[in-house]
Amino acid sequence: MDEKSDAPRHTGGLAEDRAGSHGEPEERQRYRELLEELRTVLPGVQVLFAFLLTAPFSQRFNELDEFGRDLYALALIGTALCAVILLSPASYHRIAPRRARAGRLRTAIRLMVTGMLVLGATIVIAVLTVLRFIFGPGVGAAVAAGLIVVILLLWYVVPLLRRLNVLGE
Repeated sequence: MDEKSDAPRHTGGLAEDRAGSHGEPEERQRYRELLEELRTVLPGVQVLFAFLLTAPFSQRFNELDEFGRDLYALALIGTALCAVILLSPASYHRIAPRRARAGRLRTAIRLMVTGMLVLGATIVIAVLTVLRFIFGPGVGAAVAAGLIVVILLLWYVVPLLRRLNVLGE
């Protein structure tokens, strides 16, 4: 809180043990929120990963050309990497020193942002692979390009503009 008013003050960083909601330190509350966000993202990552793990056993998988198989491999590896990155904050939370709460939170946020970037890339690659196979390279590339724009706008540009208060409340 700002000392001169009751309005919350945005400092752009983490505050040491300032009270958050429910009387908890801000870092603890923000960590809980982050872990809750991860709980909503991870099931989607798991479904994508499961699909990619089973795809090679499909009858038509052998019909993929070499580039299609390369894209598939990249999507599979990206999804595995995404799962590891997005699961890391929970492990980091339990193993890192308890007294370094602000540092743990910063690291966890960076991991989540990185994981979401990898997830976005993996979604684009997976969609490109499938649509390229079904409809041809032009349709696959066009939809993948559109997805890139939507992901960047919704996951990064709009939140950053909100953070900078460019879009207002």
